[in-house]
Amino acid sequence: MKELKEKLKSILSPLIQESKIEFVDLDIKGTGPYSILRIYVDKPGGITLEECARLSSKLSDFLDVEDLIPHRYTLEISSPGLDRPLISTEDFARKIGEKVKVFLKEPLGKKIELEGKIKDLKEGKLFLDEKGEEQIVPLEKILKGKITF
Repeated sequence: MKELKEKLKSILSPLIQESKIEFVDLDIKGTGPYSILRIYVDKPGGITLEECARLSSKLSDFLDVEDLIPHRYTLEISSPGLDRPLISTEDFARKIGEKVKVFLKEPLGKKIELEGKIKDLKEGKLFLDEKGEEQIVPLEKILKGKITF
């Protein structure tokens, strides 16, 4: 399943970006004909329902022709919403000045999660103010992050 997910990401991302829409992530839930292929997209100012519908039609046609998924499935195109996961460098860069929670691939010190305000992002490192203490986190150690309120 992970191999299929990575293959779909690499193939669909450029198609989505052609529409001036940002590919955020995708997820496959369920098995066989009960599978759901959920693709999260966004753009500055948010994505509209009409844009999701157009993109769904475009990707559905492409996936039907390429036959990348060997069984029936349901395709969903969605905005990641307010609790959008922060995965890429660009995701974190857009959120400088905002409060986030970061989940690490391995402990940094004794912590596997950090929460604070993003102060900066440079040279592959996230600078986080966690309760007045600066934490410097290499991006390759971050599994994902999310905005906190």
